[in-house]
Amino acid sequence: MINLRLLLIFALLALVGKVARAQIAFVEDQDIDKKKANLAGRKPLYSPARCPKYQLLYPGDQQQQNDWVCDCAPATLYYPETDACYPAYRQGPCETGQILVLYKERIIPECVRNPCGRDGHFMVRNSCYQFGNTKHEENPCPYKEATFVLGVNPTTLMVDCVKLSVQLDTRIAEPEEQAAPPEYHIDLAEKCGRGSRLSVQGKCV
Repeated sequence: MINLRLLLIFALLALVGKVARAQIAFVEDQDIDKKKANLAGRKPLYSPARCPKYQLLYPGDQQQQNDWVCDCAPATLYYPETDACYPAYRQGPCETGQILVLYKERIIPECVRNPCGRDGHFMVRNSCYQFGNTKHEENPCPYKEATFVLGVNPTTLMVDCVKLSVQLDTRIAEPEEQAAPPEYHIDLAEKCGRGSRLSVQGKCV
């Protein structure tokens, strides 16, 4: 009888947790440029219950409260073959030993060989470095004291030295799968930016 009660309690807690996650969305940065907010002052949200992995919930320009759309987060690319977004310069949907890139003159990203042969690593001056690595000897960026690390510039979609973003895990976030990756620079989130899902599908004006 006690075991049955415990099972019921655990099942109820799991159900409450799922409902809570489905109803919650997060504004990840309070200091968002006013140009990135829409006419009603709404800002992009990280909402894992409504948007697929590596996507944010962007506000539309209409005044209706339900005018929201999922699109690729900053520093990620839309890959039409899988209808999903992936971090730029990572393996994503590509084969082992390849990375997903978007060349300046193209609108569709493609898989190319990764000279480093390891996901999350990029070659700079004939040496391979790991994205986001803060160790002094393994960081090619000149401003290590200012926490600049190798990463993807969310505006240009090119590998660059970017300021390290601090990611705080929340109590309701599931490990790895649901947590927002550090490449989500919400302050640079712009609907229909280059490499985004809506831009590729021609829905932006």
